[in-house]
Amino acid sequence: MASDEHQPTLELRLDGSGESAPATSSSDAPAKRKRRGWIGWVIAGVVVIILIVGVFLVETVGRTAAVRIAQDEIASTLGLEASDGVSVDLGSGSLVLQALTGGLDVVTIDIDRFEVNGLESSVRVIATGVPVVPSQPIDTVSMDVAISGAEVSKLATTLSGLGLDSIELEGSAIRVSTEFALLFIRIPVALDLVPVAAGDAIAFEPDSVILGDEQISVADLRANPLVSSLAGSLLSSQEFCVASSLPTALTIDSVDVANDNLVIQLSADGIALDDAAWKQYGTCP
Repeated sequence: MASDEHQPTLELRLDGSGESAPATSSSDAPAKRKRRGWIGWVIAGVVVIILIVGVFLVETVGRTAAVRIAQDEIASTLGLEASDGVSVDLGSGSLVLQALTGGLDVVTIDIDRFEVNGLESSVRVIATGVPVVPSQPIDTVSMDVAISGAEVSKLATTLSGLGLDSIELEGSAIRVSTEFALLFIRIPVALDLVPVAAGDAIAFEPDSVILGDEQISVADLRANPLVSSLAGSLLSSQEFCVASSLPTALTIDSVDVANDNLVIQLSADGIALDDAAWKQYGTCP
C-alpha cells in the first residue's frame, strides 16, 4: 500500500458564509497588478494624445478663425470693399499660451490696396500687446502708408498752383519741374519739395530751386520781387489732407520719401480695440 505522504491534497479555505472555497494562488496577484498598471499607462497615453490633438485643433482652427475675424474687422474699420487683399500674421507663438497671458505679442497686417484721398497705396500695420479683450488698450500700433511715385504725380494741382511738366521722387524730396516765360525767354525751373507732417495733412515745403543751370535758395527767390511774383505759387507751401481716409485714432508722426515711395508713418498707442476713434474719420476741405 502506498504511503499517504505522497497523496495530493486540496487546501480549502472558508469564505464569509462558512462555505469552503479553493484558495487562490498568491502568484496571481502581481500579474493582475501588472495588468492594471499597463491599462493605466494606455489610458494616460490616450488622454495625452487627445490633449495634443485638441491643442493642435485649437491652434490651427482657432488661428484660421482669428485671422478671418481680424481681416473682416480691418476691412470694416478702413472702409475696404473686401478683405481679400488683407493678410494677417499672428506671430509664431502659441495662440493658446498667448491668450492665457492676456493677449498676442505681435500682429502684422499687410494691405495691398488702400486709398488715401484718391491716391492708391499699400499699408503695413504692426501692433504689439494686442489684448484678447476688446476693452483693453493695445500697447503700440505703427502704420506705414506707402504711395508710389506714379500716384504722387496725381498731386500736380496740390503741389503747385502752376502747371507742372513733371513730378518725380528724387532722393528724400519730390522734384517738380515747370517753365517760366520771362519776356520772350522760357526758363526751366525745378523745385525740390520736402514732405512733412502737418496735423492731419501732409505739407510740401520748398527746399531748393534749380533755375536753368543755377541752384538758388528759396529765400533768395522769395526776396526777389520779379521772380517771387512769377514763382509765388510754386514757392508756397502746399498741403495734402489725409484725415478723411484714416481713423482719428491714428496720428501722423512723419512723412518721408524712401524707395521711390512717399511713406506716411502713423501711430496709435494705448487705445482700446473697441474705442470709437477706430471708427471715426476726420474731414478734408
